[in-house]
Amino acid sequence: MTPAASPPAGPDGAPPAPGVHAAKQARSRAKQQALLQAGRRLLAAHDLAALSVAQIAREAGVAVGTFYARFADKDAWLAELLQQVGGEVAAEFRLLLAGARFARAPAARQVDLVVGLLVEVHRRHRGLMRAALGDAAQASRFGLPLHGLGEHIADAVHAALAAPPVPRARIGIALQLVYGVLVNAVLRDPGPLRLDDPRLPRELAGAFRCAARIAG
Repeated sequence: MTPAASPPAGPDGAPPAPGVHAAKQARSRAKQQALLQAGRRLLAAHDLAALSVAQIAREAGVAVGTFYARFADKDAWLAELLQQVGGEVAAEFRLLLAGARFARAPAARQVDLVVGLLVEVHRRHRGLMRAALGDAAQASRFGLPLHGLGEHIADAVHAALAAPPVPRARIGIALQLVYGVLVNAVLRDPGPLRLDDPRLPRELAGAFRCAARIAG
């Protein structure tokens, strides 16, 4: 095994997304965060297209005018929410990969930990991912930040995996397989392994190890 490398910095801490009006006062920042938190709750149960600005504002406990004071439109709101969640996910992976438990584990177990977190992230944020990737038009607007987050995770995993070294290309292929299954499960969940199936992390970890040519 090799000590866990320091993974590269993630997308968190980025400037606001286009169309987001910077909140300079604490009260304005609190209202902006309330609108973003409302999105997490609402997107878990509603399609983006059916979700109105009035619903978002009502869920956040603010006026519709407050929404437009913070966001140019619903696309800007979703882009900022994706950026916020992407930063949180990147931080989760940094914490995992820098931890002592990960550093002590053999490569096969490290894969289990990485894939387990990926599955958990897709389960937790399924509504947001459906909003971003649910149709071709949405995917063309919002897919790039998700792709960037995926590349960041691939780089971090490649840097942190235990010896013997695995080529970065093999890590990319392995993660492509995992992401493909997870995104399909988020959007359609056709089975036989559904997104909430407890067997899913184990099966995907096995597919990752096979694609990356990691024994285990």
